Amino acid sequence: MFNLVYQSKASGNFDHSQIRKLLEQARQSNKQKEITGCLLYYRGEFVQYLEGGQETIIDLFEQIQNDPRHYKIRLISSGKSGCREFESWEMAYEDFMGKNDHLQFLELLLSSFLEKPRKCMDPNPSSVYFWRTARRLLESRTVNK
Repeated sequence: MFNLVYQSKASGNFDHSQIRKLLEQARQSNKQKEITGCLLYYRGEFVQYLEGGQETIIDLFEQIQNDPRHYKIRLISSGKSGCREFESWEMAYEDFMGKNDHLQFLELLLSSFLEKPRKCMDPNPSSVYFWRTARRLLESRTVNK
């Protein structure tokens, strides 16, 4: 299993319908390619965790780098992992539009992650903890966006 984490800035203002369309396309494509992961959208920035076959993930990241919907794309980490973190989700997603205690905690984690992404690089245990915590908090929600 191979994983990759990147950060980028959204081009222009992404509205809810544009993100929904992006998610639908990604989920269909990811299912066919056996890719799972998580997309977080916060204050005009994306942080995405992708996992799957190494060649497949690297090819997808190359496509992402050429996607005009975002810019300042920065690879944060990549490497092999023992198992999938988001096994049952083609693409988990959160935009922090609603408010509840779980989301506020995840928002705090993400804001720390965005401020100092180098501290969250693999194989740093904090990176694994961040994505496992994100998965658990998103799983605790009744709706998988």
